[in-house]
Amino acid sequence: MTSAVNFHLAENSASIIRRGTLHFTRKNKTVQTPACLTYTLRGSVPHLVADNLKPLPIELVQVTLEQFLEQKDASFKLPQGLHKYLHLENAILFCDVRDPLKLSSVSFNTDKYLSVQSQGGVRQMTPALWAEAVNAYRPDVAASMADTITDVVWKSKRIIKSVNRSLRWLDENLTKSKELDIPIFAHVMGHTNIEERIRSAKETSERDVQGFVVNLLGLEHDSLSHFIRASTDNLPQNKPRLAYGLSTPEKILEGISNGIDLFDGSYAYKATQSGRAIIFKFGRDLHRSGTQQKTIDLWDPQFAQDFEPLDITCGCHACSRPHSKAYIHHLLDAHEMLGPLLLMSHNVYQLDQFMAAIRKSIESDCFEQDKERFTKHFAETENDVDEVDVESLSIRAKKKRTTLCKQ
Repeated sequence: MTSAVNFHLAENSASIIRRGTLHFTRKNKTVQTPACLTYTLRGSVPHLVADNLKPLPIELVQVTLEQFLEQKDASFKLPQGLHKYLHLENAILFCDVRDPLKLSSVSFNTDKYLSVQSQGGVRQMTPALWAEAVNAYRPDVAASMADTITDVVWKSKRIIKSVNRSLRWLDENLTKSKELDIPIFAHVMGHTNIEERIRSAKETSERDVQGFVVNLLGLEHDSLSHFIRASTDNLPQNKPRLAYGLSTPEKILEGISNGIDLFDGSYAYKATQSGRAIIFKFGRDLHRSGTQQKTIDLWDPQFAQDFEPLDITCGCHACSRPHSKAYIHHLLDAHEMLGPLLLMSHNVYQLDQFMAAIRKSIESDCFEQDKERFTKHFAETENDVDEVDVESLSIRAKKKRTTLCKQ
């Protein structure tokens, strides 16, 4: 029987740095890897509607199940499935239980259920409820339930329990997914314990899954490479690996150096929420651009009289019209919804261009050199996207009013 998800590495692809294609047979769609999933909130790309999405390179969309749950009754009344409901009929939908960007400690988990943050409060996600959601939504790919550690303080027994629970839930999810004919990506756990990462990878690889989610949430950047390799070195070469916790450009590059194929695309959303436009380049594009910044802060008053587009080389709607930096600064300052809309469309487009440049670099066998040049070129500062309060849209204290689209 033909698999619903097929992953192929390029013939000249190195064993660690991977250049591949991910083919979804039922929709006859192919995603080039490395790539980013498009981030959503309740199934919608933040600030954008269906018409805004048409000119954007959106292929693989990440949907979080906990955002559709209510306190008592789940939002499972979708007779035509989630694709039709979200006007994403042509997209590949990847569904996971929890949001990797907003993952925080909710309540304790048990062997019977996973605690999640629903729209109405804390909800208990059981394997039976997971199967009901997947059956109603009919995603192209679903991730198994995982006991991700969100504790501020933990002990080694907690990590072992996390791996054991995730494997137990995976077995239950697999039984249901085969009945529903939905491909499964399995979580690879282990947190900060190398031995448990190796055990989780090896035991998960023994299951009949179509891909893996390497969980790196909450880990320090300096130790990432060590933990990634503990997982990826023990996974089969012929199946894709998605990573959580590697959303910034530097971490994406580190993930690719250690065998990761797919990443969550929440960086575009975080940049937009802070009023920033992505302008960083990679490889040959970096050499031509000469820019010294990864992003520009459109809240900065210096752009009030800047009538140039965000990026003269960008082909997105915001830059090709073009809408000037001064105009977008004015929109943010006036709290107009068009401001975040233009920024989000630009940032999604630019993140895709970044991944395309990475693929070209791998094909040219110069990725590590380009990665080193990128790291040296962009010095991290305290004003980088990761340091910004994403709930405030970087609104200055004296101007803070009701924020747009506050989640």
